[in-house]
Amino acid sequence: MRYGVFSDVHGNYEALRAVLEFYRKNGVEDFICCGDIVGYGPQPLECAEALRALKSLAAVMGNHDAALVGKMTMKWFNANATWALEFARTRLTGQALDFLARLPERVEKADFTLVHGSPRKPLTEYLLSESQFADNAAVFSASPCFVGHSHMPLYFREGDKGVPRADFLRPVTKVSLPAGPVLINPGSVGQPRDGDPRAACGIYDPEKRQFELYRVFYDVGATQRLMAGLKMPSMLADRLSFGF
Repeated sequence: MRYGVFSDVHGNYEALRAVLEFYRKNGVEDFICCGDIVGYGPQPLECAEALRALKSLAAVMGNHDAALVGKMTMKWFNANATWALEFARTRLTGQALDFLARLPERVEKADFTLVHGSPRKPLTEYLLSESQFADNAAVFSASPCFVGHSHMPLYFREGDKGVPRADFLRPVTKVSLPAGPVLINPGSVGQPRDGDPRAACGIYDPEKRQFELYRVFYDVGATQRLMAGLKMPSMLADRLSFGF
């Protein structure tokens, strides 16, 4: 079994469709989603329905998903994010809302743990540093732990003498996961923030203990044109061209 691992779709159906097609071509049929299915993008319903239709999906709630269904206050969101969430509320059907509302904040399987932000603060913590990884390492047992939220493809593990180490994940590089706690962020499908506008996703092979990051081209212009037609905040569309 191999898992398609992805996060932070954020209502960008063009990007999600490209990623799911990439997985189909590579024979991947089991999926892990680290949350934030909605927010920022123009097609929240299409994204929720596409994921709801997957036969084998482990998924958790992201902070944007939580705010949309009333499980998190909107006061933590900036004006553009709030606009997009209010827009998403006008688009989502009862079944899609129910799908989002039922997502757990944490999933723990035999061969992985799954949260959106961090094990200790699943909805809110941006896990970006070695010290944060060290503080979170004791909060999960099934390794690796997959996270999202920061939109940055990152790999955390214990180095020599237990010293925590962090690296950016580069595309098409197989990472052999060591024993002990490991934390992986596959980056963002719908709104990358690492300077690469391509959708980010990964494949995890639990038998080989290997993870590989991929970048997938999608029609950024199509998403931007749709956003312009919906009169969404221009910054949300413009940033997709640059991956920030």
